[in-house]
Amino acid sequence: MRIKAILIVALFLTSALFGSFFRPDVRPGYGVTDIGWLSDYFSPLRNTNMDTPVYFMDSGIEGPTFLLMGGTHAREISGTTAAIVFIENVTVTKGRVIVLPFSNISAASIADETGKAPHFIPIESRSGKRFLVYGDRRTDPLDQGIPDPEIFKHAQSDFTLDDGAESRNLNRQYPGVADGNPTQQLAYAIIQLVKTENVDFNLDMHESGTPDSYIDSKGNERSGSSLAYTLVCHPDALEIGAVAIMEIEAFYGVSMKLEESNKAFRGLSHLEIRDATGSLSFLSETPNPGQDSWRDKYDVINDPDYPLSHRAGLQLQIISSLFGAYEMMIGETIEVENLPSYEEVMQNGVFSYLN
Repeated sequence: MRIKAILIVALFLTSALFGSFFRPDVRPGYGVTDIGWLSDYFSPLRNTNMDTPVYFMDSGIEGPTFLLMGGTHAREISGTTAAIVFIENVTVTKGRVIVLPFSNISAASIADETGKAPHFIPIESRSGKRFLVYGDRRTDPLDQGIPDPEIFKHAQSDFTLDDGAESRNLNRQYPGVADGNPTQQLAYAIIQLVKTENVDFNLDMHESGTPDSYIDSKGNERSGSSLAYTLVCHPDALEIGAVAIMEIEAFYGVSMKLEESNKAFRGLSHLEIRDATGSLSFLSETPNPGQDSWRDKYDVINDPDYPLSHRAGLQLQIISSLFGAYEMMIGETIEVENLPSYEEVMQNGVFSYLN
């Protein structure tokens, strides 16, 4: 079943009117061989605003299976944009790729609570006007259906956070809970997908604040985000990650940090997915000026230092470089056609790769 929505309508309706029918605009290319639902792996999601489309791109030729996830945090649009570019352009010629462009579609159905960008951002694609969704970091409270607790506690450990709203953060809930709250069930469903489809390796695409230093309200100079330009890897995947970022710096001049999953911080995809399923796990961070709390002015699309083309292009290059590094270290490969490089996206603009 093919899924297509026109987000122009969304400009005239509140997200609440969409309910379980909120579906961002994705226009699959010829490389998509099937489309399913996350509820196919965990039926309680069906007919809820937690259910999300799953895009399959299967070469029919034996090889590894890779899961690409965007929209864990729906305001981190380099990941959702890169995932959509992949779906709309790429053909897999060996192995198989599964794409979740909006891993937490409930978070995409509401505007970012910080108000740093409109919910729907108009852009010009190669076929004309369309809209990018700039959602929130967490599940819509209406979809969660229960008040946030005073503190967040990870279900499988003693890890806690003072902010109870993190109970609606998908990237705190892995490996999920089958009979838990909706966000825990969402994490559980993704784990079931990984297990059922025998996913060999996976990438969860995120954005952080920028690395720019700034002056705080008291006149003190502060450092920017330490997460910017980072590839976080499960300990078992560090060598693959190191090879990937070395290629990116050598050929494209973008320097990235390599970080190992910290086992003291539980619920995160790059740690828990590997531990729960055996799939080698990675998480990427590009710098989004919309996530700098100190900025009075921002442009999440055309910032002169951190434009979306730079950020989404880097995410796409990380995917390509992980494919090559996986082949180098594991001896198996995914082969693709029409995956734009970082250099090509910077030259042509990311919107030239959207249908």
